Amino acid sequence: MRKILLIIILLLAFILRVPFLDKFPAGLNADEAAIGYNAYSLIQTGRDEHGNRWPMVFRSFDDYKPAVYFYLVLPFVYFLGLTVTAVRLPSALLGVVSVYFVYLLVNKLFPKKTHLSLLAALLIAISPWHLHFSRGGWEANAASSFLVIGLYFLVRSLEKTKYFFLTTLFFVLALYTYHSLRIVTPLLFIAFILIYFRNLKSILGQVGQFKQVLISVILGILLLLPLALQFTSKEGRSRFTGVSVFADEGPLWEALELRREDGNTFLARVLHNRYATYTYRFAKNYLSHYSPRFLFVVGDEIARSHVPGMGQAYLFTLPFFILGLLLMLARNGRGEKLVLSWLLIAPIAAALTFQSPHALRAQNMVYPLTIVTAYGVLGFFSYIFTKMNRKLAMGLCLFILIITGYEVTRYLHQYYIHYPKELSYAWQYGFEQIAAYTKEHEDEYDKIIISDRYDQPYILMAFFLKYPPEKLQKEIVLEPRDKFGFSTVRKFGKYEFRR
Repeated sequence: MRKILLIIILLLAFILRVPFLDKFPAGLNADEAAIGYNAYSLIQTGRDEHGNRWPMVFRSFDDYKPAVYFYLVLPFVYFLGLTVTAVRLPSALLGVVSVYFVYLLVNKLFPKKTHLSLLAALLIAISPWHLHFSRGGWEANAASSFLVIGLYFLVRSLEKTKYFFLTTLFFVLALYTYHSLRIVTPLLFIAFILIYFRNLKSILGQVGQFKQVLISVILGILLLLPLALQFTSKEGRSRFTGVSVFADEGPLWEALELRREDGNTFLARVLHNRYATYTYRFAKNYLSHYSPRFLFVVGDEIARSHVPGMGQAYLFTLPFFILGLLLMLARNGRGEKLVLSWLLIAPIAAALTFQSPHALRAQNMVYPLTIVTAYGVLGFFSYIFTKMNRKLAMGLCLFILIITGYEVTRYLHQYYIHYPKELSYAWQYGFEQIAAYTKEHEDEYDKIIISDRYDQPYILMAFFLKYPPEKLQKEIVLEPRDKFGFSTVRKFGKYEFRR
């Protein structure tokens, strides 16, 4: 019966993620277009849009994107052509795979709670946060999926150390796929070591076990050496300085203004300085990710990252999340400690950037959030069916199912009906139509001028025109980098992009 229920949940996850990827979300954002076009360029020429051969970091808009998702997309572009579906399909499929690995992970962390793994998988399958980023060509979703898979094999390595090799592989993939995971993954690994230290010590003391772990660790270090070089490179520093909290000069000016008001005394310099104000800004950013408004009511303020009228999670799950937290804190087992540690670690990288709360950079948070919620749901139903009158318990169960059905239906209605109409600009909807029109008439004109009001229009035109990569590499004219270190293309061929 469990297998049948799991198959139904996975089918539901597939149906909610994979169909109509070319139409929902409506349009294609610039980052997705960059991934697709650069994969297309590699297939055609063996070089990215800037003429670099098979890079490990893609220059793109001078934001230096990690390479893994580009190479994941490449075979899909090869077989399906340069299409919106080809760019989004790897993320959608990994979203389905991650639902399965949530089931496996929860099953291992809480073996005595037989229904918890199915419940957690179901809640992830219908989660607005998880669904939203599974249906776009997001590196964050792919990286978070690799993190879940790696964590599952890490827990399995407590039984057989041969699984540690797979942990190393998937953690390395996560680190190479998305910037935020480069902070979250090591911290989660350290938390695991601290929580399961006695188990690890016992296993590594057995004959032949330490050798397998040592080989995996050495392999991991070797695989991560290029990443370490990236961190110290100009490109690595450019990405961090462009989006970090320190790129926002607001806290610095705030400290200077407070000093001026205090007469610039010694006490003023001690109390009002950049270290204090940036620390407060980080704390504010970090805590904002736990705001009920962000999680359950309004969601991310960035239009591309949320559905109108919805939070990152369903509002009806709020009491179950609180109950799950209380139950986990009360029982305080190792599985509970690991999930709660993950919940605390998940938004740290996002809090280091100047836009917070940030649903994309903190996307891995959806997993511990959902597991805690499932824990609360299971605790609630266990209580009402053991302590309450059976008819009353069944009535409560039916009421909750109706509310759940209403919330899920409302979310899907908002996503498929209202989201494309209200926030299509956030996905730069319209460039496919512009490209079709200009391609038909471009021979009639010397120049085709396009507004740059919407983010990085050049890559969207290149994508939808299927502009020959060998021509683009020779023709692109870049403007100087802005104060955040990003740049854009102002011209290629007849196409010019102006303010």
